[in-house]
Amino acid sequence: MIVDKILNPYSLPPEFRAYAYDSIVLSHESKRVSINTSKFNQESLMTACGLNVLKLESLEELQIHDSGPLPPGEFLFFFKRKGDEYAILLKRLRDTFAHGHYESTKRDWITIRHRYKERGEKVENTRAFGNFKITTLKRLVAFLDVASSDAR
Repeated sequence: MIVDKILNPYSLPPEFRAYAYDSIVLSHESKRVSINTSKFNQESLMTACGLNVLKLESLEELQIHDSGPLPPGEFLFFFKRKGDEYAILLKRLRDTFAHGHYESTKRDWITIRHRYKERGEKVENTRAFGNFKITTLKRLVAFLDVASSDAR
């Protein structure tokens, strides 16, 4: 459980931080992305990326998962209220990496946990959290953003 832990993005090498900024944050902010238009499919993500991605439409349910025991292996949970699932997932990654809500506690692995408080909310809530390999993240970005350099 990483609920109260402050993550340290400087635990990852500068080359990775540059990749995350260029491929996730900057491409999203400059609207250079071309989002995968297929319907969200957990099995497709597992096949293409080797990542267990769980989309939750309830903030309360995501908080329960976030405060409970973490699943084994590579996983990513994210909150999606409305809109295209893949676009929301990429936005959650953008928010995570733009705000430095990530770190590495094991060689070649990343732990992410993005939290914030929207207007009208009384407390900060987790919007995305996970644990996965750097190579898995790159495959996920290529899957989500078909215009990314990794997809070419």
